Formats: sequence, structure tokens, C-alpha cells
Amino acid sequence: MDKIDVDGTPFSVLMDRAVKLKSFDLSRHRRHYDTMPVFCQNSIFPNDDVIEARSLSEFNDRIGAAKRMKDEGNSAYREGRLCDALSKYENALAVFRFLENTNPSWKTEGIKDKFIKEIQYECTDEAETQELNLFLTNCYNNIAIVCHSMKKYNISVKACDYALLVDSKCDKSFFLRARSRLAPLSSGAVEQEAAVRDLEMALQINPQNREARKLLRATSIEAKYQRSRDKKTFDGLFTRGEIYDAHELLEAKGSLIKCKEKDESAAKEMDLILGRQLLQHYEERGMKAEKENIEKSLDAEMRRRGKTLNLNNVNFRKPTNKMIQDAKSMGVDLFDPQTLQILEQLQQNGGSFETQTAPCLYGKQSTNKEAVVSAKRRSYSWVHYRTVAGIFLFVLSAGVFMIMRNLDISNVMVPKIQ
Repeated sequence: MDKIDVDGTPFSVLMDRAVKLKSFDLSRHRRHYDTMPVFCQNSIFPNDDVIEARSLSEFNDRIGAAKRMKDEGNSAYREGRLCDALSKYENALAVFRFLENTNPSWKTEGIKDKFIKEIQYECTDEAETQELNLFLTNCYNNIAIVCHSMKKYNISVKACDYALLVDSKCDKSFFLRARSRLAPLSSGAVEQEAAVRDLEMALQINPQNREARKLLRATSIEAKYQRSRDKKTFDGLFTRGEIYDAHELLEAKGSLIKCKEKDESAAKEMDLILGRQLLQHYEERGMKAEKENIEKSLDAEMRRRGKTLNLNNVNFRKPTNKMIQDAKSMGVDLFDPQTLQILEQLQQNGGSFETQTAPCLYGKQSTNKEAVVSAKRRSYSWVHYRTVAGIFLFVLSAGVFMIMRNLDISNVMVPKIQ
């Protein structure tokens, strides 16, 4: 078949250009619509079940139909049919909140903002309002959970935004939003700070939210390490040059050296602790490149120190207040029998896991020689620490990460749908 040309231009190319021009022209008339999240946009295309539910005049009948849709979504989610679950939750919401296109010719003219009406169901009393708000919040939270599972993190965050507009005191929505902010591998300091604010709000509303507390600890540690690393990388990059005489320069240098010597030891120990915790976090999330960079930094620091750990003068059965506080700040319980057993094992072996009875991650005895050697290599046993904090760093680096398992983002329990 011969190709159709118009003044030398293939007809298919002309059609493609026409479609693009029309799409561009339409986009100018629906800018507000295009900014809405997809679960709102889809409400403009209701199916028969949604249309029938909207026609019900009694609130109980209407919310009953919507709850059945939500329950169908819950079943689909449990069976792993995420797309079906998302569609059901959107339908359930669309019974009470939806977009309506008042232009009868929209199929040929396209969707335009001036013809779109945002409809919200109006309750007749306080009891209906409370029931509806709870239902809407649960639907938005369920959408957030499903979208998170589908790795549509931006939509998940938007769903939490809408949930909090309905109920600003929903700690679950704050937690889910923080979780989706942190999930992308591209998340950085900005997302971490926003997530910390969300988690703090969740705990302010519900101090018993253990998953929020666990995630907050992990996020705070990673954010602190990131700030420390950024400071070392960019410190002085944007400072202005100034002229000093030799005497002023020597005085300033002397003061700076004294301050650095005073804080250097504690700062280095904390860097090591944060670095080891971050190494665990990267390993669990499968971030290999970041994990390798942290490992190289830790290896270099351990080799630089090159001394053995001395625990002979420490009585773990009678810890001092400072030991208790240092341990508590890192999530370690000195009164935990398993922790005491591990620390005393270190003490008996002179700061290493050289015996074949070295405890493994799950409290069992390891008889595998290669595993013990591997644990020893990872543990950085040949390091001298000037503070008690170093002892707990050693426990971490020996591979006993279960002591600090509550600091890992990947261990946060998957939220339940409602």
C-alpha cells in the first residue's frame, strides 16, 4: 500500500502532531484537574455500582453500599490483587466524594476545569458526620497502604494528605505518610526532616504507637549521620576569605585546636556508632553502593586506631549511671540477660568472639568455623575505645544486630488495612 503524503510529509506524522497539539490545547483548560491525585480524577468516571449507590437517599443505605466496596477492596488486597483493591477503595470514596462533569459534550471536547464540580455528601447530624469521617479516613489510609505496596509513593503521600484533611488527629495517617516519604531510594535530607515531623506528630497524638517510635529512632539516626557527613563535606565551602595578622591567626588556631581536642574523642566514637547503625540499615534495604562506602570508611578508621579492646575493668552486673544512660541512648538495655551474656563473653575473650561458642544473631550457638571467622572479621575486634559507648559499638559490629533491631526501618510492621 502506498504511503499518503501531504506536501512531502507522511500522513502519520501529521496525525501525531495534531494529537500533540490537541493534547497541549486541552491541558491549558484543565490545569486544576491535572493537579489532582489519580484517586480523585478517577471519580469522574463512575461505574454502575457507584452510580446506584449515589442514588440512595438514606445515609445508612449509602454508607452500607460503600462499605461493601471497601470490604471487597480489603479482600483483594489480602489476595495480592493490588490494582483491584485500589479500584474498590476509589469506588468507595466516590460514593461520597467525587467530580462531576457538567459538559454533555466532554467526550469530544475533553475535560475542562470550568465544567468540573467537586461534590461532597452533606450529613444531617453529628453521628453521621463522625461515621462518614471515619470511613473516609480509613479509605484514604487503605489507598496509601496499597500505593506504598505498588511503589507509588507520591500517590501514597497524597492519600495521607487527604486523610489528614478529614481527621487531623489520625496518628496512622502521619505514620503512613512518613513511611512513604522515606521509602524511595532517592529520599534525602528534606524527606527525612518531613518524616521526622510526621512521626513526632503521630507520637504526640498517640504515644503508644510503637511502630512510629521505632521508625522515628531509625530516621533520626540516619538524619544525624547524614548531617554530620554533609557538614564534613561542605564545611567552609561558602565561607568568605578575610585577612588576619600573624598573631591573631596563631591565637585563633590555638583556640581551635583546644576545642577540637576536647570534643574529638567523643565525636569520633559517636561517628563510629552512627556509621555502624547506618551500615546495618543500608544492608537491610539492599543499598549496596552506600553500604560499601560506609564499610570502607569504617575499615579505614579501625585500621588507623589499631589497638585492642580492653574490658577488664568494666563490671556489667553493676553498671554506673553513665553506662546506663549511654546504653539507653543507643537502645541497648544493660539489664537484659542476653545483652549481659554477650558483654561478659567479650570480657572473657579479651574483646573478641574467638571461641566457637560465640553467640549468633538469634541466640543459638555457632559451631561453623568459617561463620565465626566471618563474624570476627566484621566485628572490628582490634579497636580500643576510650568511652563506654565504644563497647556497644563493638557489640553491634560483632554482628549482634538483634540488640538494635528496633532501629531498622525495614523492620517496621506493615500497617493493617481497615
